[in-house]
Amino acid sequence: MIGATTRTVFAAAVIAAFALTAPDAGGQTVSNRARIGPSGQPVQPPLLTQTQAVDPAPAEGVLGDWDGLRPELHSLGINVQLDALTEFAGNVTGGTRRVATFANQVGFGTDINWERLAGLTGLSTHTIIVNRSGRSASKLFGDNLLPVQEIYGAGGNVVAHLVSVYAQETLYDGRLDIAAGRMNVENDFASSPLYCNFMNNDLCGDPKALPAGDIGHSAYPDAVWGGRVRVRPTPETSITSGIYEVNQGLYGNAYFRTGFRFDTSQDSGVYIPVEVAWEPKLGPDALPGHYKLGFGYDSSSTYKDFNNPLASAGVPGYRSQTHTGNFQGWALADQMLVRNGPGDTSGIIALAGFIANDPNNTAYAQQYFAGLLDRGFWQARPQDGVGLSFTYLAVSQRLGTVQGIQQMLGLPLSNNATGVQSHEMILELTYDMHIFQGVRFQPDFQYIFRPNAQSNIRNAAVLGFRARVEF
Repeated sequence: MIGATTRTVFAAAVIAAFALTAPDAGGQTVSNRARIGPSGQPVQPPLLTQTQAVDPAPAEGVLGDWDGLRPELHSLGINVQLDALTEFAGNVTGGTRRVATFANQVGFGTDINWERLAGLTGLSTHTIIVNRSGRSASKLFGDNLLPVQEIYGAGGNVVAHLVSVYAQETLYDGRLDIAAGRMNVENDFASSPLYCNFMNNDLCGDPKALPAGDIGHSAYPDAVWGGRVRVRPTPETSITSGIYEVNQGLYGNAYFRTGFRFDTSQDSGVYIPVEVAWEPKLGPDALPGHYKLGFGYDSSSTYKDFNNPLASAGVPGYRSQTHTGNFQGWALADQMLVRNGPGDTSGIIALAGFIANDPNNTAYAQQYFAGLLDRGFWQARPQDGVGLSFTYLAVSQRLGTVQGIQQMLGLPLSNNATGVQSHEMILELTYDMHIFQGVRFQPDFQYIFRPNAQSNIRNAAVLGFRARVEF
């Protein structure tokens, strides 16, 4: 048994570490196992009074409730998380060559509910630290646009990489929600926990065309200084806006290898997103849905015209130009169609979306996606789920025109391409299995049409899996 002194020391250490956590819009949670008391009968954790501060229940873990420590921490307002994730992928056909790789992540996190811990109404703090390793199968077989392993990249190849650390204040029964600190745009805009049911990075987190289309739309696993405000005029509607630092060194090892170097020397402007959402529960079965419209503006003056490489090469008629400002827009929807069980994800869910970028400023001009998820369809395995998704990515026609001229003149092609880029499509089929408490295994199949949006790279069939352990 873990003694009271050990519990006290551990709780103090967690508080001192300042709340290492997953995003507050994160994944599924389950209630704690009952602890067995001296009489051999289960001892249920005490019912906790509701707070305005974010107060997620501890996740299911392979180590259970840590001999009663986890529910005791939760009663104090401290939620600790530790998990390990690996993703294997290999192309059995297509691409520039046959490869197979693993990409891995170990994450440690907590939420601290300061209302429960210290009486500070509505206040919670959040941080995430990860360790990442492995290689990208997509890059090795020639695709630099839509990675088949969402967990790869930007981890810095270090023992501990700081993803985010921020404070959140929730007031008036959730009608006003303010967050500020070291955080990314993806945490609160154009994102959904449904997207990470899929392994390709075209969706997981938020649609790839947003962070790839504008570095100001910062995404996991890196963050910048920023803040946002969410207002709920009604329980089903919300309006969210914020302002975030734009750092041109984001995701790179020079300035963001560990995430603990808060360097602003590469700042170029600010990113301002606005999103309006409607979250109804339809019909007698209260089928949940989420409908979002949003846009983002980046004030940076660092956008280079696609013609610049031609001008630099001395091609007559072309001169170097830069642009100030960039716009993005998105429309996203998901809706449960049939309910299989009591949870918000237990049923058949349809999802779709559209993202538009300024084609003068980015290769990722437009992205369309649609998908279906079905969880709880098998009564004997209610936590299993199956998913099917399709994504279409349109590359900027202006970039393609420049690449065509470069190809005719024998010049290196822009965007690290080996052929003229136009569009790429991803079809993904996946099955998520709950093996036992805290352990999940997910076989995955992806078919990539026109890898890297090039016709000169053969379509690739990719087999893989994702395995996750919650401790």
